Amino acid sequence: MKWQRSGFIFDVYALCMIGAGAILNVALWYWFTYALPTDVVFVTLHFTTASGADLIGEAKELYNLPYYVALVSVVNAVMARAIYHYDVLSSYVLLSALPLLNAFALLNGYLLISINR
Repeated sequence: MKWQRSGFIFDVYALCMIGAGAILNVALWYWFTYALPTDVVFVTLHFTTASGADLIGEAKELYNLPYYVALVSVVNAVMARAIYHYDVLSSYVLLSALPLLNAFALLNGYLLISINR
């Protein structure tokens, strides 16, 4: 079996979207690591304007957000790679979701940290 060079690895758009998503995810991890108060045991995990704080838990549960976003991003990139040779447009749609997902998670993380300060 001979290995082929994949066009996905050398596709500039794919690399830019994966890179942008990775940079935003690293920024989310950085924000949670350095901005989260360390002396607080219980924090607000979910807040709505109608009912206020409706989910309170341990501070370590806040790290589920960047973990799951990273996991979904990796699965999304793997699926985009798997369908790249069949349908490039669908692969680009999946890849375009990476920075959007990570940007909204960064916004959500910022709001969670600002509520708990």
